[in-house]
Amino acid sequence: MINIVKVWKARESTIKIDKASDITIDESAALDTFFNNATAITARVRNVTITEPEGAVDKIDLLGVDANNFQNCEWDEKPFGLARISGTILMQEDKPASGDFLEMLAFGTGTSIPSDTPTHQRFQAGDGNRTPAAFLVNLDDGTYEVNIVLMNALITKLGDRRISSADGFWEQDFEAVCKPKDFYVELKISS
Repeated sequence: MINIVKVWKARESTIKIDKASDITIDESAALDTFFNNATAITARVRNVTITEPEGAVDKIDLLGVDANNFQNCEWDEKPFGLARISGTILMQEDKPASGDFLEMLAFGTGTSIPSDTPTHQRFQAGDGNRTPAAFLVNLDDGTYEVNIVLMNALITKLGDRRISSADGFWEQDFEAVCKPKDFYVELKISS
């Protein structure tokens, strides 16, 4: 019997982002269904890395030995750390009203300029007005499916804005984190 290994391809991936307040997760359906109205940033992202929460453990050595003559010890389980998502996003003609504007999630709603008949939206870091985000990474080939969600995530980094080359495009790194309780991994177990 030969075991077939599923190798995920980039074209089978979808990434969606929304305000966390617009997403409600419960046990009624698969995670990706809660993101139906979220903004897909799939065609704009590359170099995506998801770091799952890590639960460190220390060993506490105790006096004496056990029945097999091994040093007595116990585990000191540390709390799980933060989950992270990072990647590089292609800069496009973002509009704050479209909901997919990373600055809006990282820095808050911003200020309409001019205030009477706005033509621009201005953002500033550090005003204490960050909007928690929800990220969905969906891998789906029609048979197999994996959903990874970071809820109530805060964007911690909007990195350097850079151009890839003289004939290239502008791009920017991003990173967001969430608490362990807001990190979900879901595997499809039946068709």
